[in-house]
Amino acid sequence: MNYKDLVNIDEFKKREDFSLERWDISFYCKDCEKLVEAIRKNPNWYKFICPLCNWWNISIWTFEGIKENYKNKIQ
Repeated sequence: MNYKDLVNIDEFKKREDFSLERWDISFYCKDCEKLVEAIRKNPNWYKFICPLCNWWNISIWTFEGIKENYKNKIQ
């Protein structure tokens, strides 16, 4: 097996599940339990703030990852 075998979608028969929006980066506030547009106060730091509660408890994932991990909490 080589790298081409691992990334070839046709061989794994996943083409019907492929969604372009799965690669969008999304922010989820664990305190508000909502998808938010996080604020990055300092461009030199990798910390984001929730605009609703002004707290740092933000999860950064792809949109599909957040839907899967927080499926019972997303409003």
